[in-house]
Amino acid sequence: MRTRVSVYGLATDTCPQKGPRVLLTQLAEHCYRPGCWTLPGGGMDFGESTEQTLLREVHEESALHATEPELFHVHAFSEQTKRGPFQAVQIVYRIQAQGEPRVLEVGGSTGAVAWVPFSELSELPKVPMLDVILDMLALL
Repeated sequence: MRTRVSVYGLATDTCPQKGPRVLLTQLAEHCYRPGCWTLPGGGMDFGESTEQTLLREVHEESALHATEPELFHVHAFSEQTKRGPFQAVQIVYRIQAQGEPRVLEVGGSTGAVAWVPFSELSELPKVPMLDVILDMLALL
């Protein structure tokens, strides 16, 4: 069985023209769920803390700096893949981030990054974890 621990940042803000929005990344074509949208984040490198992973991944995928991290949710799932059993542990931090995002890590898992208005979320293909997080936000 393979296990992957990954860390993600949940940044929201309000745009005067478009209303509430969330920072999302789109998975590149070579990824497991190509074209799907998710939170900025990714796998922990050996020796990193969850906070170090969060800061590195958010910056690589959006060129933004995450601040004020606060643990929001831990999501876990398992599935059978072509390579055998797979388990994921996904740690989500609520963060602050400002600015216009752009992908820094060329050739990585991120094909695009954007502030997405909540009003447009239903139209996007999303990874399952993102639906869980958005449902939790709706309850706040």
